[in-house]
Amino acid sequence: MSEHHILSTQDSDTWLAFLAKTSVPDIYFTPGYAQIFNREGDARLFVYEKDAQFIVYPYILRRVHSPPGKHTGKTYDITSPYGYGGPLYSDGVNESLISDFYTCFKQYCRENRIITEFIRFHPLLQNHVFMSGQVDVQRNSTVVFIDLAKNIDEIWTGYQRSNRKNIKKAMREGVSVTIEASLRYFSEFIAIYEQTMDRNLADKFYYFSPDFFSRIHQGLKNHYVYAQAWLNGQIVSTELLIYNRHYIHSFLGGTLAEYFPYRPNNLLKHEVIKWAKKQGIRYFILGGGRSDNDGIFKYKNTFSGELAGYYIGKKIHDREAVDELTGALSQADIGAGFFPPYRR
Repeated sequence: MSEHHILSTQDSDTWLAFLAKTSVPDIYFTPGYAQIFNREGDARLFVYEKDAQFIVYPYILRRVHSPPGKHTGKTYDITSPYGYGGPLYSDGVNESLISDFYTCFKQYCRENRIITEFIRFHPLLQNHVFMSGQVDVQRNSTVVFIDLAKNIDEIWTGYQRSNRKNIKKAMREGVSVTIEASLRYFSEFIAIYEQTMDRNLADKFYYFSPDFFSRIHQGLKNHYVYAQAWLNGQIVSTELLIYNRHYIHSFLGGTLAEYFPYRPNNLLKHEVIKWAKKQGIRYFILGGGRSDNDGIFKYKNTFSGELAGYYIGKKIHDREAVDELTGALSQADIGAGFFPPYRR
């Protein structure tokens, strides 16, 4: 006997109770994190239960607005929130149950006019494996992580030699680091973060509203910290980190370009690693870059040789509706690989 139901962030206690019964859930799967994106759409948790097993799948339900001249009716699509997501499984789930779950989920999509689905799978949970027969799974990039169960000497020797030298240089230059949940330096964080995005010609997606950060501070209370690297009484590098007892993530951050020679971010990350170990957190996921060979990835790689594949999943549930929305656009018009194509 199987059943399914849909939870919203208003059902946070039930949502969290299901997560507590899965293996090492990340903060990205929680209702507190999902509600950060309520301007983008409605956060939902699809729950499938059968024979004492269950699968839970968080996503954002978004309205699809038809362009002028197109008449697709009231339609929706779904996406994982920014970060990592995808289905989570109770212990003992097998491919047969995954197939049953996704058959049920596809029916739900058809009944609710959900035309596409985009999944950002979790690189350490590797939850893409069971889904490879259900959606189009693609390796997107590589992420760097650190197993914080190692002692600090092992972690230090795991840094590349250049990184160890840069951390020592930052110390010699007088860089210091503070880590706290206080918002007293929030305006400095925003200024440095946005300068960094400007310098990197970042997409507008990465410029977040004040309300976005307010939702982080409210929804992730006791699960975020700001780290600041200081030099001569000024914050020169800063990061917002989010965490639970299993994982900590460098979520957003930046460094003032004129202070690059002092290597403040090298020391900042080193101090975050030490702080996270003291909290008993198991993994520090530093993330990756735009590609596996760019400067961002290579920099993160200097902290660890532990790497994991980051996979995404794509599914078109209503080809006719997607074709109606995209019209005669070629792949070049919509961007190679961009999904869903009508949101380009």
